[in-house]
Amino acid sequence: MTEWYYTRDGKQNGPVSLERLLALAAGGGLDRSKDLVWNPSMKDWVPAGTVPELFPATVPGPDPSNPYAAPVSALSPAAQITMGMAIEEIVPGSEPFDVMACVKRGFDLTVRHFGIILLVGVIYFAVTFGVGLVVGLVDHALGHSTFGQTSYQMNFGLGFSTAQQNGGSIAGILIKQLVSVFLSVGLTRIGLNVVSGREISVGMLFEGGRKFLPAVGATFLYMLMVSVGLLLLIVPGIYLAMRYGHYLTAMVDRNLGVMDSFAYSSKITTNNRMNLFLLALMTILISLAGCLVLCVGMLFAIPVVMLSWVVAYRWMQYGNRAALDHPGTTSPMLGTIR
Repeated sequence: MTEWYYTRDGKQNGPVSLERLLALAAGGGLDRSKDLVWNPSMKDWVPAGTVPELFPATVPGPDPSNPYAAPVSALSPAAQITMGMAIEEIVPGSEPFDVMACVKRGFDLTVRHFGIILLVGVIYFAVTFGVGLVVGLVDHALGHSTFGQTSYQMNFGLGFSTAQQNGGSIAGILIKQLVSVFLSVGLTRIGLNVVSGREISVGMLFEGGRKFLPAVGATFLYMLMVSVGLLLLIVPGIYLAMRYGHYLTAMVDRNLGVMDSFAYSSKITTNNRMNLFLLALMTILISLAGCLVLCVGMLFAIPVVMLSWVVAYRWMQYGNRAALDHPGTTSPMLGTIR
């Protein structure tokens, strides 16, 4: 008896028999387009609606009276998908992401790549701390108030970035913010590659040069709009943060300009803004839990938070495949995205 596996709400289930899968399909327990199925005879997961056994479909033959009618492919939709075709984006908002599935995927990917992620994190914080130390020494020598007070703030859609807590010169604060943005571009590329199953390296952290100026401009506009929104009874600021928070990820992923990155973030977050708010709350709890473990837990909590946001971004683009591996492997399905 062939064993079948299926996904529901981003979670893998099975093995089950074909009869059980047929019952789920007949009873509405499988969504034609959103849920995926697989058995050992198949190369990859496919949408449930493309499997004739589950959802029979009659393909109309060519119209003999129309000599210009397009020929009908001899391949079923399922066969076409399993022949290595690239995964394409879903309709924005058609498949809201599952918050817990994103967090679980972020956790799994962190465990899987913890060594290289830890090395990247150590270098990231070493660079930001070193820049902060030098700027603090210069400020102190010039008589500016506050020496070496640097904190970390969460940037929704990415992870963490350095920020001046208070005091110091305006020039010093600006230098640290610019360094933070530069490194954040590289960090975003690393996060995208981890989630998509592509190669990552420490050197990627310093590859933000070409997108540096657009990223600076976009970050300034984002901080301005969210700050103004927070002053307007808080809720507008939260809404703007959720709607446009993936601007930097979109900029790195799609090589977009400033306004196009905001437009793309707005588009893919359709029907997902409440889920993004819940994900923000969840990642704050994860960060607090990391702090409670003598702060050592932050070495694990920070990458889990960052990757959870990137998984959510990919899910809004490609559906629940963002949280799945190819059957029987640890290779993410998104390795075939365009």
